[in-house]
Amino acid sequence: MTKSEKNLGPRMIPAEDLIPHPLNANIMPPDLREKLRAHLKRTGRYPHLIVRPHPEREGQYEILDGHHRLVILRELGHTEVRCDVWDVDDREAKLLLATLNRLEGQDLPIRRAQLVHELLGEMNLDDLAGLLPETGRQLEELHSLLEFPADEVADLLDQQAEEEERTLPRVMSFVVTPEQEELIEHAVEAASDGTPGRDRRARGLANLARTYMEARDAQVAHEDR
Repeated sequence: MTKSEKNLGPRMIPAEDLIPHPLNANIMPPDLREKLRAHLKRTGRYPHLIVRPHPEREGQYEILDGHHRLVILRELGHTEVRCDVWDVDDREAKLLLATLNRLEGQDLPIRRAQLVHELLGEMNLDDLAGLLPETGRQLEELHSLLEFPADEVADLLDQQAEEEERTLPRVMSFVVTPEQEELIEHAVEAASDGTPGRDRRARGLANLARTYMEARDAQVAHEDR
């Protein structure tokens, strides 16, 4: 067994030696964060953080899953953290970020778009869609967020760093049958008013929802007369 192999697998690692991955896109709403904090404080139990040997910092580790747990554990005074050390390259690390971190919390769309952009530089859209939760079309739409001017993206990232709960565009996913998908796509396209833009389909869906709500409110008002 080589020296590097001995350092793999479950082990306790000093909290100060754990470094967040720069492409981590995941945030956690305050209510869930408080629940996680309460659980960790009460039980001290948590799944191992998934980390890899840091590619640039000798003796330190890069977090692939467990960013929220680490922050809270540090706040609670833990100086060592239970981790599972995996031997993965840069591409596999990005794929793990794009999958493991979807299990809790939510993604900041701009940062996830950057992560998708990095992955699309290393594999084609069809292959990536086969590995991530999003479909090929959803990945294309997410990636289109990067069409914002560079200065605007930089401003958004700065604001996100200062205020994680800032309201930003979100990616929504639905599980539908093929028949439902065809109907929904046709209705969204018709309701989008044909105006070009990044949010054309989102506007179409919002128009459909608004029309339905207005019709329902009108029906309720009529029945109350």
